[in-house]
Amino acid sequence: MEENDRIALFIDIDNFVGSCLDDDLPIDLKGEIKKLTEHGRVSIRRSFGDIMKLPMPYEKKQELRQMLQANLVLHEDIPHYNNYKNTSDIRLAIEALSVAYTYPDINLFAVVANDRDFMPLFSKLKEIGKTVIGIGSTKDSIGELYKSACDLFYYHERLCETRLPAGIKALSGQPADEETEVIQLLLETVEFNSANAKKTLGSIIAPAMRARKPDLDFKNYSFLTFKGLCEAAEKKGLISTEPHGGDINISCNESIVRSILMSKKNDDLKENNLKQVYAKFIQDVLKLKTEFPDHGKRTQIYQKMDELLGESSSGMPLKELSEEITKKLDLKNEEQPAVYKILYTLYRAEGFLAIRSDDNYNPRIQRSIMDHNEMELNLIRRLIRLFKKDRSGYPFNPQQWSELFVDNTSYSRVIKFAFNYE
Repeated sequence: MEENDRIALFIDIDNFVGSCLDDDLPIDLKGEIKKLTEHGRVSIRRSFGDIMKLPMPYEKKQELRQMLQANLVLHEDIPHYNNYKNTSDIRLAIEALSVAYTYPDINLFAVVANDRDFMPLFSKLKEIGKTVIGIGSTKDSIGELYKSACDLFYYHERLCETRLPAGIKALSGQPADEETEVIQLLLETVEFNSANAKKTLGSIIAPAMRARKPDLDFKNYSFLTFKGLCEAAEKKGLISTEPHGGDINISCNESIVRSILMSKKNDDLKENNLKQVYAKFIQDVLKLKTEFPDHGKRTQIYQKMDELLGESSSGMPLKELSEEITKKLDLKNEEQPAVYKILYTLYRAEGFLAIRSDDNYNPRIQRSIMDHNEMELNLIRRLIRLFKKDRSGYPFNPQQWSELFVDNTSYSRVIKFAFNYE
């Protein structure tokens, strides 16, 4: 990408603000604009949505408009005519395609949203030779399939962080396990190119790594640059580099690398059944003191939830709803957090017609807009994505996961797809 590349930026304001409120992130696009200027000049900046319908005080809505103006973003209000679906995403897609054909010299398109509905837009833009930059909320909220639809991907939670000087940042970068993943990606990419008789020059390996991991940004790690990554790997004895013109040629220490790439952290699994390991993971990641409710109990939770919401004309706050379900099903008090976590996960998956409150973790739930099977699938997908992120080195067995969730292997295919692509 050249410095004179022109960029078009599009923001789904409903999606962006909603994600910021859910994840307690600043509602500001300054970090996004700054990051995009590294790739070229941001020539077009447009946002779409209904600011008046956002669950914010009037003063905050005014601040949002001022933030858009300060970042030179032209906003178009798209009124919501019902509570089920807004049309701002359709308007955004039409405008993006219009710009793509009207301004052929604009070759980078950035979209700020978490919505998988934009994937067909990304595919069409790439089809006509454009580069797609996706910007989502947090690493936990974005699936692999959505990221893979983009050429580059960034997270708002990282872009809105206060940037530290390089010398300080090197001491406060990503966790060690995340840096290890990037080093492993380097090794895998070099090994693949070498095994397929492809060049292993740094200028080839770096973009190949980004193609495999669209959200890769070396500045988020202690090594700061691709060169710094290679130096870190060379100090560990994993690779060796040789000057090659103005570039470097990279080769792996085969004996060490092979053992690293083949290892899967099996030591603590030898004496444990995988299903037990998975169950312990769910309990840990949801911070539960009791076991995660089984399929039969989850079904009862969904049914009782619908009954309680059906009896209430104005809906119920999420915490109160979870407490009532616990009481009506004669569950133990220590099981209430599990009921709440299940409902909150479904809320984040947009399974409810809901109204946000000042407490982002306690929206008012009006009614469900998914059937119980959809709820179960969305809950399972979310937990599988968390497992993939937090236990990347552990064995993955979709049959065992399905047995854990529903006591049979009927969900194996869905679970495998969620692990590989979402």
